[in-house]
Amino acid sequence: MNRFHAANRDRWNLASPGWAAMHDRRGTWREVHEKPELVFTEKELGLLRAVENTDVCVLGSGDNLAVFALAGMGARVTSVDLSSAQLEVAERRAEELGLVVDFVEADVTDLSVLEDARFDFVYTGGHVAVWVSDLSAYYREAVRILRQDGLLLIHEYHPFRRVWKELEDRLEVGFNYFDNGPHEYHASEELFDRTSGSVVQYEFHWTVSQYFNAVVEQGIRITCFDEIGDEPEGWEVAPLGGLPHMLLIAGRKT
Repeated sequence: MNRFHAANRDRWNLASPGWAAMHDRRGTWREVHEKPELVFTEKELGLLRAVENTDVCVLGSGDNLAVFALAGMGARVTSVDLSSAQLEVAERRAEELGLVVDFVEADVTDLSVLEDARFDFVYTGGHVAVWVSDLSAYYREAVRILRQDGLLLIHEYHPFRRVWKELEDRLEVGFNYFDNGPHEYHASEELFDRTSGSVVQYEFHWTVSQYFNAVVEQGIRITCFDEIGDEPEGWEVAPLGGLPHMLLIAGRKT
């Protein structure tokens, strides 16, 4: 594991209790296995309509909302994340919900613990790629564990939203769109504390074309390439309403 991923793993292990407490307050994790529309968009649900009785892997599973939703839809789900603390929380919750999930601690750029062509679907979504230093290695591993004609589904925070300064009253560019990083931050142990602290984390800002090319290079036949939504999120500081919210890429392994 490289130093960027090791730092981000440590960051999420420290942040996990606060993240879990936030989700306990929201309560969504208790519902998504019966209401997958709480975590998936309508277009994603259309792409995932055939997951019942199939093998699905969720990469960068984090809070495991997608994992629980897929399990509730009847899939046999493997949950992969870098953070042991996040997986421990998810395992307890899965047991409480009566869901059978295989939890695997691994770096998404090295899934050697998983054999070739094991899954019918590979899903990765939310805010995963921002923590990953090698996009091509990430998707190469995702495709390797896919069966022939299996579906890769990527749902990522739109790159256009990562370039702005945290100013409430206007949009002002803070990052060059083409500067992938690594962007180093010194954060507080508490995930929602915006003051600087001693925890080092690294972000990588990928462009739309880099997402597309990294997928196509792995032999994926693109079946869906879309931008979804324009609403702001509660944690965003800059006024981002009207900008594309999420980037959706789906394709079949050829």
